[in-house]
Amino acid sequence: MQVSSEKKEGIKHLLTVTVPADDVKKAYQVSFVKYAKNAKIDGFRKGHIPTNVLEQHFASQIFADAYDALVGQTIGKAIDEAKLDVVGYPKIEVKSANFKKDEDFVYEATVEVVPVLELKPFEDLKLKKIVSELSDADVDSMIEKLRKQQGKWQVKDGAEVADETRASIDFLGRCDGVEFEGGKAENFEIIVGQTQMIPGFVEQIKGHKAGDKFTIQVKFPDEYHAENLKGKDAEFDITVNSVSEQVLPELNEDFVKLFGIKDGSLDTFKADLRKNMQRELDRATYVQNRRQLFDALKAQYGEFDVPEAFVASEVNRLAKNFENQMRMYGMKKLPDSFKPAEMFKDEAVKEARLGVIVRQIMTELDCTKPNPEYVDAQLKQISSAYEDADEVIAQLRKDKEQFANVENAAIEAEVVDKILAKACDGEEKKAFDELVGRQ
Repeated sequence: MQVSSEKKEGIKHLLTVTVPADDVKKAYQVSFVKYAKNAKIDGFRKGHIPTNVLEQHFASQIFADAYDALVGQTIGKAIDEAKLDVVGYPKIEVKSANFKKDEDFVYEATVEVVPVLELKPFEDLKLKKIVSELSDADVDSMIEKLRKQQGKWQVKDGAEVADETRASIDFLGRCDGVEFEGGKAENFEIIVGQTQMIPGFVEQIKGHKAGDKFTIQVKFPDEYHAENLKGKDAEFDITVNSVSEQVLPELNEDFVKLFGIKDGSLDTFKADLRKNMQRELDRATYVQNRRQLFDALKAQYGEFDVPEAFVASEVNRLAKNFENQMRMYGMKKLPDSFKPAEMFKDEAVKEARLGVIVRQIMTELDCTKPNPEYVDAQLKQISSAYEDADEVIAQLRKDKEQFANVENAAIEAEVVDKILAKACDGEEKKAFDELVGRQ
């Protein structure tokens, strides 16, 4: 077998493979035997068809199967001989196939290789490392949020619509004096500061009490979802039915027990809450630092060609994530118009480039294998959410698939730490509420 390699545009290479006639003859014989056993021709018994008759009827198919077999047998060896780091399956084009056993078989294979990048200094990234500390005030604030979640709404006679109150209203909307679809409701509830309405709607209800009837003037946003209302002026007749205020539960033993604190101790509750919040904060801080680092790396290296196989893999990953999100919102089947290759192509190319960058950095930093310290840190972080941490860790180590995910996360965490150690030029302090929930 002879192999020649020619570099083409970008990351493509052209391999020309010449298979000698002796190998063609052997492959032909194997293919011939297969056809001889299974071919059916009227007037002949199966398996007893004369050679010349069989070749007269099936020669082209016998040769085609032989050539396919030769490609399968030689393409891997040809790639190895060319010393190329090929990604995906080659595109094969037959250049010389004369359907003769005594002639060479020649084919070309267009392959894509993993890009080799010139690594750039991490120091040029000049990032600010995001840091955060969990304070007592953060814990107290979280307790207040939990109290509000458990709070009960009570109608208050004489109360005005204000921030953090709930108003039950009737409304009737008109544009150019004409009622429009969706502009009428009865006993519609608005929690001031939470319920999203068109601009100016809620603001003009503030200060009113139950029994008040009045008309407000508003303007629909230019990007409003209803085409016939975009940018239109409108008026709403409003009737306030009731105003409610939220009554929060007392911070006592009964409240604490709602969150699984068996002894009902406030101190135990705060300690448990702090532990959970710290875990969330650590994770959110890491995610934010990783995100800004990866964005900076993509910008630093800019555009370059990546293998189609890498892009296809990213399209598949992004599509699966999207499908899972849609299922969470109750969509069981995506519409026929959903075309992942079109929808995610640009993002997939960027993520494929990032993958190439990070893999090369991993090799440079000698982080291709999981560091036991980082693996232990990942296991500790995961198990900290459970009562029996040791049992969780043992189960994770036993499950090959889950443990592989842990090891991959450990490699990533080590790479991120090592890059940030050189890429960061100072720190940026952020509060708990700025980080958690914004990963």
